[in-house]
Amino acid sequence: MKKLLLVWVFVMAAFSSSLAQTRQVTGKVTSSEDGSALPGVSVSLKGTARGTTSTSDGSYKIMVSNSDALVFRFWRI
Repeated sequence: MKKLLLVWVFVMAAFSSSLAQTRQVTGKVTSSEDGSALPGVSVSLKGTARGTTSTSDGSYKIMVSNSDALVFRFWRI
């Protein structure tokens, strides 16, 4: 019985840690017209207020979980 309980605890610990995995996503936002870097693009997690902005060379970094979707917004003046 103790062995069964111990196995169950390990299985649940492994399962719960896999659900909560996060990772850093990095990328570079570029123009579809000429491939130039786009600074100031808003990169956010869909349905949340969490996000970042692309740097002067178009690069960004953001922490996401397995179920997150990214939304990119850019306003050209």
